[in-house]
Amino acid sequence: MKSWQAPVEVKVTAALMVGLPVAWALLDLIPVIGAGSSLAIYRMPALALILGGVVTTGLVLKLGSARIGGLVVSVVFALLHAFLLLGAALWWNKLFSGLSFAGYGYAFVLFNSMPLKRHILGVRA
Repeated sequence: MKSWQAPVEVKVTAALMVGLPVAWALLDLIPVIGAGSSLAIYRMPALALILGGVVTTGLVLKLGSARIGGLVVSVVFALLHAFLLLGAALWWNKLFSGLSFAGYGYAFVLFNSMPLKRHILGVRA
């Protein structure tokens, strides 16, 4: 199997954009199994996973729009998790939303980093 040749910053960004929604979906298993919530609770994690997957695919294919799209997705979901942090009643939801806010903020910083720009733009960066 051929490995993906990219800087570590690009791989971390891709892992954050896909890993955070997966962790969010796993956290949502608690109310679904314990309290019998409906599966509508998975709408936002599914949207985050789809958008994160599109951005990650763009990073793998070195599409220029992946960086701008990643910036937008990371800001939107960082703000969402900031509001969820303020409104959560359960401590594990507060903890997860705080960590997700930090993760999306770090992804935003990595989207602006020079290794990621060089990965996407090549010599033009």
